[in-house]
Amino acid sequence: MRLKSLPDDAKVYDLFARRPATFQPFVDVCEKIMRGPSSLTAGQRELIGTFVSALNQCPYCHDVHNEAVKAHGLDAELAKQAKEDLDSAAIDPRLKPLFALVRKSTESAWRVTDADFDAAYEAGWDDDAIQDAVLVACLFNFMNRLVSTLGIEADADYLSGAGSRLRDEGYAGSLEQAIE
Repeated sequence: MRLKSLPDDAKVYDLFARRPATFQPFVDVCEKIMRGPSSLTAGQRELIGTFVSALNQCPYCHDVHNEAVKAHGLDAELAKQAKEDLDSAAIDPRLKPLFALVRKSTESAWRVTDADFDAAYEAGWDDDAIQDAVLVACLFNFMNRLVSTLGIEADADYLSGAGSRLRDEGYAGSLEQAIE
């Protein structure tokens, strides 16, 4: 059962349109986390989000953001590979400690230790990059639960433009689309 006010084929922008005053600040935060200054590229942040969505078994966020991963020129199989076996995944080895930290933070945050941070530092990441990776994971954990709980799904038509829209318009496009 969905919210009665949402259409049967609801997308995130339909949810945002219900409460634009609530979601405007949220979209601003999304834009800063996913597109603001960071030593992680926008594509790497999309990949982290897709990975978190795979861990959470959220098809909507996984598929939409995997389109963005592709739009940023990255391999669409990387999140799946990382979920199945991070050690053998074709991900930049420098990113693997961040992915391990994000996985642990997603699956059981209480188990994160200094050793997880040490591995990221040893790979050359600083506090800002580590915090950015964790922020992306937190954002996607939130959104995964929101869209999954409310039954929001992506169809082929929606997916076909999602990657380039996110790459070119960022996250503000979802709210703009909602209030048009």
